[in-house]
Amino acid sequence: MKKYLTISEMAKYAGVSRRTLIYYDQIDLFKPAKIGENGYRYYGIDQYFELDVILLLKNLDVSLEDIHLFLKNRNVDYVLEGFMRQKQKVDEQIKKLNVIRGSLDNYIERYTTLKNFDLESITLSFRESESFVISETIENFDDIDSVQIYGRFYSSVDSSDLFSGYPIGFLVDGSAFYQENFHAAPYRALVKIPEDRLHLYDKQRVVKRPAGTYVSGFMKDEIHHINTFNNRFRNYLKKNNLELNGDIWELLWQDETTSEYPEDQVFEVLIPVKQSQLNNLDSPSIEMIG
Repeated sequence: MKKYLTISEMAKYAGVSRRTLIYYDQIDLFKPAKIGENGYRYYGIDQYFELDVILLLKNLDVSLEDIHLFLKNRNVDYVLEGFMRQKQKVDEQIKKLNVIRGSLDNYIERYTTLKNFDLESITLSFRESESFVISETIENFDDIDSVQIYGRFYSSVDSSDLFSGYPIGFLVDGSAFYQENFHAAPYRALVKIPEDRLHLYDKQRVVKRPAGTYVSGFMKDEIHHINTFNNRFRNYLKKNNLELNGDIWELLWQDETTSEYPEDQVFEVLIPVKQSQLNNLDSPSIEMIG
């Protein structure tokens, strides 16, 4: 009766490579029963069972270091505690992966919107409220102070919120709407925060965009597009008997992720409005956006 298996025979049984068994031998995890005079590794038939334990634990994503400990402590109490610890690790991984998946869903929705945006379209819609954490005021995008403000701000925001897939936002004082280019006015950066995570941030740093009626449209960060956009927005409000009713909110839909050129950046501008009391024109229809 055959008492020993070659490394190739053991590898075939286990469904692993010869290299894996050699590595297990080198780290003292699973050693052959003997080494022949020819230097070949030979395994005993009864070593099947020990290898089965290793493969079971490896399939449960237990580290090789922890498998070492399992093999030295094979009793019900130790194994049960070890499996419970491993389950906790897996639960944490699932939670992390669900966050990543949510971010990917947001990015996919964002860039799908970006593919279909229309620079000529202006929309009147009802928007639900959203909460943001906000930066200090940024006076000039191109100076060193702005870089320092951005650095302090983004480093203070949790990465799962900063990279959630939702566009980075900007808040401009409503009075800037009547300037030649409100897009160049002092502003503050915004990062959207889900309601269940607001408690992680100082209340003084949180701002809420009110639910209400907004005029919105897309523009490119290029002076010709900006000027055209400003004129169309003001004409739209005048034509539809609307007036400004708060601050200006901007969302950066296209950033450096999808284009290396700053002038390709695409912003959505949202301006809260109300019906003007100066005229009695028919009100335009309002689109509902959740």
